[in-house]
Amino acid sequence: MSKSTIVRIICSVVAVIIIAALIAGNIVLNNTAYIIHQFFSGDTTDYSDAEDELVQGDEVVQRLGEESVVLLKNEDNFLPLSEEQVSEGVNLFGWAATDQGFIVVGGGSGGTVIAEKNKVTLTKAFKEEKLPYNEALLESYSAISSVDADRNGNNPVSTDALTNPDADWYKADKMNQAKTFSNTAVVVLSRFSGENASQTELVNVGGYNNGTYLELTTNEKAMLDALEEYNFDVVVLFNTTNYIEMGFLEEYDNIKAALQIGILGQSGALAVPRILKGDVNPSGRLADTLAYDYQTHNPSYVNNMYEKDSMVYQEGIYFGYKWYETADDAGYFTAQGTTYDEVVQFPFGYGLSYTDFSWEIIESSFDDGADMSKDTEYTITVRVTNNGDVAGKDVVQLYSTPEYTPGGIEKASMNLIAFVKTPEVEPNGGYQDVTLTFDAYDLASWDEREDGWWVAEEGEYVLSVMANAHDAPVMTAGSNQLTLYAAEDIVWNTDPDTGNPVENRFTGDNAYSGQDINGSDNIAGGVEYLSRADAFANYPKARAAAATNVSNYTSDMYDDADASDIQYGVDSEMYLVMVDTGEEAPLEEGEELEEGEEAPHILVKATLAQLNGTEEADLVLNEELADLLINYDDEETWNAFLNQLSQQDVKDLIGKGGFQTEAIESVGKPRVVDRDGPAGFNMGVSNPDTNTMWTGFPTESTIACCWNTELMYDMGAAQGQVAQATGLGGWYAPGVNLHRSNYNTRNYEYFSEDATLTADLAAQIVKGAKDNNLYCYVKHFALSEAGANPNNKMTWCTEQALREVYFKPFEACVKDGGANGMMSAFNRVGAVWAGANSAMCVDVLRDEWGFKGTVITDWQQGYMDYTWGLKGGNDLWLAGTGNASANINLDDPATAVAARRAVKSILYTYVATVNEVTPVTPAPHSALFSALWVILNVVLALGLAVCIWFIIFPDVHNTPFNKLKKKN
Repeated sequence: MSKSTIVRIICSVVAVIIIAALIAGNIVLNNTAYIIHQFFSGDTTDYSDAEDELVQGDEVVQRLGEESVVLLKNEDNFLPLSEEQVSEGVNLFGWAATDQGFIVVGGGSGGTVIAEKNKVTLTKAFKEEKLPYNEALLESYSAISSVDADRNGNNPVSTDALTNPDADWYKADKMNQAKTFSNTAVVVLSRFSGENASQTELVNVGGYNNGTYLELTTNEKAMLDALEEYNFDVVVLFNTTNYIEMGFLEEYDNIKAALQIGILGQSGALAVPRILKGDVNPSGRLADTLAYDYQTHNPSYVNNMYEKDSMVYQEGIYFGYKWYETADDAGYFTAQGTTYDEVVQFPFGYGLSYTDFSWEIIESSFDDGADMSKDTEYTITVRVTNNGDVAGKDVVQLYSTPEYTPGGIEKASMNLIAFVKTPEVEPNGGYQDVTLTFDAYDLASWDEREDGWWVAEEGEYVLSVMANAHDAPVMTAGSNQLTLYAAEDIVWNTDPDTGNPVENRFTGDNAYSGQDINGSDNIAGGVEYLSRADAFANYPKARAAAATNVSNYTSDMYDDADASDIQYGVDSEMYLVMVDTGEEAPLEEGEELEEGEEAPHILVKATLAQLNGTEEADLVLNEELADLLINYDDEETWNAFLNQLSQQDVKDLIGKGGFQTEAIESVGKPRVVDRDGPAGFNMGVSNPDTNTMWTGFPTESTIACCWNTELMYDMGAAQGQVAQATGLGGWYAPGVNLHRSNYNTRNYEYFSEDATLTADLAAQIVKGAKDNNLYCYVKHFALSEAGANPNNKMTWCTEQALREVYFKPFEACVKDGGANGMMSAFNRVGAVWAGANSAMCVDVLRDEWGFKGTVITDWQQGYMDYTWGLKGGNDLWLAGTGNASANINLDDPATAVAARRAVKSILYTYVATVNEVTPVTPAPHSALFSALWVILNVVLALGLAVCIWFIIFPDVHNTPFNKLKKKN
């Protein structure tokens, strides 16, 4: 083979590689350009018009902190500190008390980044509130490590929060110096977690086995031992994303008090010294049950992690307090040789105060023992009297106890159905009257045994006003209980709010995809779900088997779709947002303006540049059109409006949903920016920009402890107002999955173990945001209780648990909060990916509950096929690392009709939320990235040119240039 031939072969191969690199590289860069531009450009948000809104948001953060801290222990009324103790100051013990060790956010997409100027650490809070602390001691802790324990990221390092010195560190000179400074030691214990923080769900983290990430470490015990040896009075602060086991509070006699402070956001830490000093009376109540041991006598623990790609919620409805209270009532603990008090340390809803309250039921809308009516709203009014000498707030909790029939519908012995937090009650006999409201539907169970319906079965229902799920309150007079009696089964086979039919959709003959959600069709031998019968005789002792023979399933609801009426690109001159020219429109002949009335302005169609924010314009809502489109069922108007979309518009609107919805010129829709972060807006997982100024709220697991729905509304409203001022329109929040396990790495993103508490709090956040121009994507719909993102993994449960427990918060956000956004989950609901499960995303969400709006994916993975998802009820794709148009065939009638529903949903969410056009934030753009992209293409193009040259002229001595040189 000649040298020239070899040169041609090598250059040809290299040329093919370069061509492939040019094509593939530009496709990848084009699809990921949005997020790469954002990475390089950082936070370009204009905060100049948001000063007042950010101040108001910070005020809400502080209120949340004050009302969410839970006083767990207060031996001999050690707290609040006396004036002498405050004057003397305190010792802060534990590396977690340092500025770098104290945690203020969670990790991953559920966290938020707090600007340094807004960040109030524990030490800063103590200084601002004038509570002195031993700075020399804390400096010695700071020297141990400079790592930031709550640095953000998609895979945060949980174990940084465990940093603490060993026993040798607590030398006599150090301890004597601290003892001289103050006899009071405030110990801070932290645990950090986040999205994908651990694939083992905190059971085995960083070498800590058998769940000890949620137990004291050896070094933490050494610190407490030293404090006991030197006889300090100890106050423990739990600064944790997940509740740790707290039995040690009873093992050390010198631990006088303990506070669950959680993760307090940008300024919530100010609540800590205020509470320690007594300026604020703690009123938080636990949103979870705290057992002594999270693994023993806990039926959800055995199925806490996946068996291959399956997780079975084998405990059914019995987890959290519904398990512990029912197990106690059924005699389970006695049969195991123990007692409730030996198993549960702090019940659900527990919390202490600096004052003493007593209650009295002063009025009810029904007589004790009355017959229950299907359509009656019931009320119980409780007078809360403050018998102490300091003002404070209390939380009144109402639980139902239904009759249980062995072998019948599973029922917990305690079920939270309503709650209310009092306004501040003045001391020395002051009182506040609060009213709890419920109806028969709140007492119903899901009966999946036949066709499926809601039923309040015949029998007695005891209604108990409670201090927590286990303890009755101190009563001023009378009983804390009333009863209702159902003379016969009260059945709902239609939704009580929408009137639409309800039925089993995941079970038996009606099981979506023909695969029962309980796993009986896919798990060998089926699954025996926990039953209350015989004192929980079938308590699960081994992890359920993995599912096999699971098949994907595409909804058949569009199989006979008729797309003949769908048109594309027909301009009906219906533009949602227009440009106000500032010029007065001429009046009609004979028309006159009334005194003080302004002449209407001339409005013109906006250009794409104006809708994208790259060209300045005064954009205003076309209120006349919006008033028509707010009627979702006005098919004539909607069809004319949607016919304006081109096929490319449809594909762009569906596919380009990464932290935004696309600007569409044909219908006058501006670009809208959406942000993630249930504790406040963030810049996305990949770039937690430290310049971000948005409000950083406490985590959901913390604010759930406030039990204050009005405060939740204020939080949502604050987010909406800041969003309006900074050019945001959508929010990936709130997160309403449940704390099924203490070891879930994303528990901080979710409120509680209880569906009712979660539902009522989350619904008010959604309502407050929507009332202030911000739509929420409630997440993650559904059965996504695992912390590490459950990509395409299967979750199995009973339809009863699905309906009564896991769907309930989503349902409330739709019905009570007015949610018009929903985020589908990574996981499969049973056998089918959540976003392609039309039984859930269409039949339940839209048909039963009456949801109108957008379902967006959670990120975008390869299995989240566009056509599959569209037919299953998903509308928008959160293009995680890309922003590509949807790859769909609109010439296929079924796909065209499904896509038509999707774009209508996306546009309706905008119409139903926006009452004033938010300033349009241009897509992020980095000149550096653009230049690098051009340079890369130029370099590859030059390389290709060189290859072509040598393919044509393989002999370097025989090129046209050399021939010319020789000739001359």
